[in-house]
Amino acid sequence: MTLLKLNSEANMRKFILLFLFIGLVGGCGYPKETLRGVGHEGFLFIVANPDDAEVFIDGERIGLASDFESNPIELRSGTHKVEIRKPGYLADIRDVYVGNQSRHTLKINLKRAQ
Repeated sequence: MTLLKLNSEANMRKFILLFLFIGLVGGCGYPKETLRGVGHEGFLFIVANPDDAEVFIDGERIGLASDFESNPIELRSGTHKVEIRKPGYLADIRDVYVGNQSRHTLKINLKRAQ
């Protein structure tokens, strides 16, 4: 009976270790990119020519490019559609990934429309 009990305890320890390992590995998956709060934002600087071009993030106008040369746009972690446009110029549309606590600079030279 003692041998059976030890064998059962050993199996129980193995089960607990396996359970902890699965929980640890499973909990280390990809970050949830829709979370907001400390550590789940990134920053995007925009340097555009001309600097009075309008900036749209995910379809929403947020200001002029010159506003974001030294003051970055704070975005939740993930991919965002960034559009820079000005009348008389071809729009520049890009998908930009912003990671947790990252800082990116997007440099854009708009081309004149023909």
